[in-house]
Amino acid sequence: MKRWFNRILCALFSLVLLAGCAEPAAEDTYSDRSASSDAASVQQNESGDQEAQSQPAESSTSEAKNPHDASSAATSRQAKVPGVPAKVVKVVDGDTLQAIYEKKVTTIRVLLIDTPETHHPRLGVQPFGPEASQHARDLLQGKTVHLEVAVNGGRDKYNRLLAYVYVDGKSFAEEQLSRGLARVAYVYPPNTKYVDQYRQVEAQARSKHLGIWSVPDYARSDGYHPEVVKGTEAYERAQNSGGSSTASSGGGKNQFAPDGSGNCGGAIKGNASSRGKIYHMPGSAYYDVTKAEACFKSRDAAAKAGFRAAR
Repeated sequence: MKRWFNRILCALFSLVLLAGCAEPAAEDTYSDRSASSDAASVQQNESGDQEAQSQPAESSTSEAKNPHDASSAATSRQAKVPGVPAKVVKVVDGDTLQAIYEKKVTTIRVLLIDTPETHHPRLGVQPFGPEASQHARDLLQGKTVHLEVAVNGGRDKYNRLLAYVYVDGKSFAEEQLSRGLARVAYVYPPNTKYVDQYRQVEAQARSKHLGIWSVPDYARSDGYHPEVVKGTEAYERAQNSGGSSTASSGGGKNQFAPDGSGNCGGAIKGNASSRGKIYHMPGSAYYDVTKAEACFKSRDAAAKAGFRAAR
């Protein structure tokens, strides 16, 4: 009996030991799961922090790009000049030039400005005309300019192409106006795009008494009035210029200016083009269609001015 009792005690003791050993195993399993869960939570939190920190940095990068892009766009807009390129081959006077446009030499009249004449058949050389022409040559001669052609490709009564002209990224008209070498004129719709800003530039030159504005009442709404300039240095310069503001004046007294339509009244026509300076004799194939920049009374006068005979 005692033996069975001892066996029963041993069995019970063994059960207690087994139960005690099982508890720690369950605890260890729970601990591993908790640790894994905690590790995952930490990893998620760390990942969340990294994302939260990377987001402002990303925004900051984006913000940094925007001003740069805006600045680049602004620079691009400033650098962009309207119109199409054309190579200047001849400066006729302060508001007229010849350039290779659409593969041919074309006479261009600058829109919305008027400079004093230099070789008008009736008006002759007007005060400040030589200065306006010289400034035009300094700015334009041999340059590639941009032409913003008049609405519908408009031309004036002399068949000159009307256009706004830009050189080195600047408005040529404003360059003339700012020095008092031109006035705002010939304002005819629909080609009035820049008239307001041109008038502002003109007003500044006028307030400073520059150029044509240095003599009261010389420049008026109806044109220029040389009679009020008589006796001034500008008047003397105009009288002494001889009207040879175009090309060479090597022809001397045997060279004179064409009329407003480029005609020479039956004399030899001198024309400057991409092929050089060429003169055309009356009755020759291209004489009637040629618009002259200079007229000559003899072949010798044309040759002395640097022109060669047409072939």
